Amino acid sequence: MKLEADKYTVEYIRKTRMITFKGVLRLQNKEEYRNISELLSQAASETTGLPLILDMRELVFLNSSGISSLSMFILKMRKLDKEIHIHGNSSIPWQTKSLKNFQKLYSKVDITFPSDS
Repeated sequence: MKLEADKYTVEYIRKTRMITFKGVLRLQNKEEYRNISELLSQAASETTGLPLILDMRELVFLNSSGISSLSMFILKMRKLDKEIHIHGNSSIPWQTKSLKNFQKLYSKVDITFPSDS
């Protein structure tokens, strides 16, 4: 499943249990993030036994509405007791500051900043 707009792409690849985020996510409110939230929910329901991977290495910007939507998803994953691995990019300032907050919401969130970012 793939969502595309002018400035961003969010794609869920079932085979690898990976959701990739690319571009700039600057949607205005929770309602505008509905399609992305639905994609995340679908991925969560299909993932069993192994972690769901969120690849954010190419997500240049995520606004507060997007962080809020992802936080709600993290809480849903906590309720389902499913692990999440997040791949970030240490050269993107918002990621080094904000991604770590997801670990505060749920202990089964693993965040890495691969060197090939």
